[in-house]
Amino acid sequence: MTNPYAISLYLLLTYLILALTFDQTWTSAIAGSITLIGLSVCAWSAFVHFLRRPNHPYRRIGQAIVLFWLGIILNVILALLPSRFHPVWSDALANVTLTLFLLLTALTLVRLIDWSSFRQNRLLYLDGFILFGMSFVFGYVMILQYVPDFARTTVELIAMTIYALCFMALILFFLILYTTGLRGAPQHRILIQAVSLFCFTNFGYYTFLIRDQLDIAAFFLPLYPLSLFGLIRYFRQVPPSITHTYTLSRPYLPYVSLVLLLVWISFFQVPNIVYVLAITLLFSLFLIRQYFSERLNQQLLAEHEVVQLDLAKRVKEKTALLELRKEEYRRLFLDHPEPILQVNRMGTLQTMNPAAIERFGRHLPERLAHQLRQEVVRLETSRKLLLQEDTVTYDTTLIPVPDQDYVYVLLADITETLEQQQWLEGLGYHDVLTRLPNRRYFEDFLQERLTQITSGSLLFIDLDGFKQINDSYGHDAGDYVLQETANRLRFHLQDDEVAARLGGDEFIVFLPRSKADTILYTEELIAQLNQPFWFNDSAMSVTPSIGIARYPDDGATTSLLLIRADEAMYSVKQHEKNAYRFK
Repeated sequence: MTNPYAISLYLLLTYLILALTFDQTWTSAIAGSITLIGLSVCAWSAFVHFLRRPNHPYRRIGQAIVLFWLGIILNVILALLPSRFHPVWSDALANVTLTLFLLLTALTLVRLIDWSSFRQNRLLYLDGFILFGMSFVFGYVMILQYVPDFARTTVELIAMTIYALCFMALILFFLILYTTGLRGAPQHRILIQAVSLFCFTNFGYYTFLIRDQLDIAAFFLPLYPLSLFGLIRYFRQVPPSITHTYTLSRPYLPYVSLVLLLVWISFFQVPNIVYVLAITLLFSLFLIRQYFSERLNQQLLAEHEVVQLDLAKRVKEKTALLELRKEEYRRLFLDHPEPILQVNRMGTLQTMNPAAIERFGRHLPERLAHQLRQEVVRLETSRKLLLQEDTVTYDTTLIPVPDQDYVYVLLADITETLEQQQWLEGLGYHDVLTRLPNRRYFEDFLQERLTQITSGSLLFIDLDGFKQINDSYGHDAGDYVLQETANRLRFHLQDDEVAARLGGDEFIVFLPRSKADTILYTEELIAQLNQPFWFNDSAMSVTPSIGIARYPDDGATTSLLLIRADEAMYSVKQHEKNAYRFK
């Protein structure tokens, strides 16, 4: 029923049926039946969403809806009973549940009002009271003045008066809630529509009921379920703490309602005392509203003047600061020792500082100009980047000038710094003598490589007889043997394989190959290292002892593979030399 199409279908079918069966007897019965079905659905929905949840923040609204449904049930039962089982006081008793519905709903609306805002928003609250005053006079003219004549007993008169007071309280708190800011958001519009529809339905129903026009009053009954469905839908989704938005977006409503009221009481007979009291009270409220409105206007004018003065001061300060910044930019541009360019937002060169003219002449190299155009066009805030021009690398800073259509480009030549950095990095990862990777690089490389392969072999190589070469031929000959050994290690390596020097005469190789392919490489390597090393016409010989660890069988980490391969190498060195052995 909360779906707009379902509501439209409900209204269309209901009033089509009522129009086709319009009769003093059938209209009331059909309207009552439709209303009873709709209210039963509302009561069940209220029970499911509110009463079955003891901690629901708006459980009271569920109780109110169930009470309203119960009151209608009791009234229907009493209407069907013979007159001897239907005393006058029973109607007053049945209507107690309807009165409780109004009271609980009014208390729920009170909870939604942000009363702490009264001092800051008196005008909004006054608008609520003014609109309530109009509604009260309208209700008196249409309904309340006829209640004493309509009531059959004193008990019924008291019951109807209490019902009217609770209904007036509901209207009052709803109007205060509406005027003090609970509007705008879609869920708040649901509450406004639901309560407005209920008030319209209640006014319409009792306006014709009290005049004994039951067939017309019955046309208002099917609207009750729609208003209750709106209440259920709102309080199901509204949070316990509601954010109010205070605004004077509808100050015309009290004035429009005043004009309508004056026209209304001018054409309907109203007791003089009510007429005088209504005019006196409402115009007094308007005078109070005008007083607070004038105070608010003076306060706003004073605040506006302060804001204007503050704004003028800020503009003056910002202008002075901008001029100072411009002068700073100009000095920076002329005196900076590094090249500075001024380019427009299209990347076109406008001017250079003396350092840039000395470096580039009057025109930028084409590659550098092209890179600048690409970066400047999409520039939003200051940023740093690297630009290259042939063999020169520039650390580049782009600085957009506020409120100007150009950008300063600061260029710092960092080519030498980068080369030095790369050389230092090379020293950290490579062996200076053999130009092979060192142990640090090998461990970093292998740690990452092991996550990408399923098997491989780590070869730990030690040169037998290397000490004798150093002792017999000197360290230059020993260095040559190490360099040549590195070359022979590289000879049969593939792109994804690496050889490294651990230190001294120890080398390591990692091959992501099968065991059979590892054996082939190792045998070829032994044959290569068995070839003589010629240095100054002298033939020198060394032999390798090679230990091999398999990944992942012998170890799943770099350190463990090194330990296992080292153990296998020592086993070869102690027993046979010039050979290899798997762990």
